[in-house]
Amino acid sequence: METLLLADGTVTPSCSKSHITYTLHLQKECSELHLEFTYEPKKLEDESKAEELIKEGLGLFILKEHQASHPWRDYHPLQNLMTLSLDDENGFRGAAHRHDSVQHLTITTKEASPGFILGDFPRGQLKIMINVHCIVTEQCRYRLFVLGGGAKK
Repeated sequence: METLLLADGTVTPSCSKSHITYTLHLQKECSELHLEFTYEPKKLEDESKAEELIKEGLGLFILKEHQASHPWRDYHPLQNLMTLSLDDENGFRGAAHRHDSVQHLTITTKEASPGFILGDFPRGQLKIMINVHCIVTEQCRYRLFVLGGGAKK
């Protein structure tokens, strides 16, 4: 197994509803891929900020006359959400749209983590997308570590 990617970064609320794409160039076919994706913090701990954000959201999506039946605490705690998607030279290879802030994913010719398509990764481009759904904390740090192996000649 060899390290194909080690990336880390920081996102802010302005990054919500965006994607960060890492493109790897596989020189050979690869029969095994392991991804470790983590981000932190998961939850917005500042209760007053959470209340402000939730009430703002309720104001956008719930008619004023119905807002009383939607107490802000029903939506607490607010959480950051980032997920992964993969594409190879043949197209979509899957997505891990999970709420876990620590994810260990595997794709081989014999098995694949739920949401992914098992099989070889062909020579060429492999795109790993971090889908930044929502960031509610001032900043959120992420780390993506990718190992590949079993390359065929």
